[in-house]
Amino acid sequence: MHPGEQVLIRVIGQGRWQHPFHEHANHVRILGRDGNLILSQSDPNSLAGPLQFTTTTTPGLAFDGIFYFTGRGLNWDMYAHHGTLPADPNGVNSPVYTKTANDELPCTPDANGYNTGVPTAINYYEWCQDHNKPLQAAPFGDVASGGPATLPDPNILTNGAWYGGTPYLGPDATIRASGPTSNLQPSNVQANPGNERGWAFMWHSHNEREITTNNVFPGGMLMMMLVDSREFVIDESN
Repeated sequence: MHPGEQVLIRVIGQGRWQHPFHEHANHVRILGRDGNLILSQSDPNSLAGPLQFTTTTTPGLAFDGIFYFTGRGLNWDMYAHHGTLPADPNGVNSPVYTKTANDELPCTPDANGYNTGVPTAINYYEWCQDHNKPLQAAPFGDVASGGPATLPDPNILTNGAWYGGTPYLGPDATIRASGPTSNLQPSNVQANPGNERGWAFMWHSHNEREITTNNVFPGGMLMMMLVDSREFVIDESN
């Protein structure tokens, strides 16, 4: 999926065990259970399903829900827009990386705080409050000189992303990761396909007996939700 898109999920409880299914990255808005929409008692035309941290998967029952991810609450600019380039750590009077077109992209908030003016923009649906925020307040995360970025509020966003070698989105994210945040990516960064730098969020069961597999965390109904930059076209033809 791309940031800002909505994904319809349907989970069906099979077998005899209760599986508290946890979708990392954001909570899930429950739309219906067993094929029946959850409607407001005061307004039968309005959906009234709860927003859940874990979506209970009960034997013999099913639910439908909406999952979406925008990056709101991260507290850093996930597109790595940099207002000013840092000085070369070696003392040379030159930037440590080459500026790209992504650095100049504006973020104009709508009434809800998102960049929704140009649907074709790479940072469409960016949370503008975090625009131009570096991941680390200090180049090397030195607590004495500012420290790393503030961690996300767990009531808004569930942490747990698996980065493809960089905490930024997009094909040139590896280059941008060597900007104000120093060298955050490992030296052997790989991606398949090569122009993709997405975030993978773990979705799995929080059942006590399933949270590990062979005593290794994480486990249980493991699957991943991959969030890609809009630079990467998602083929939905098949």
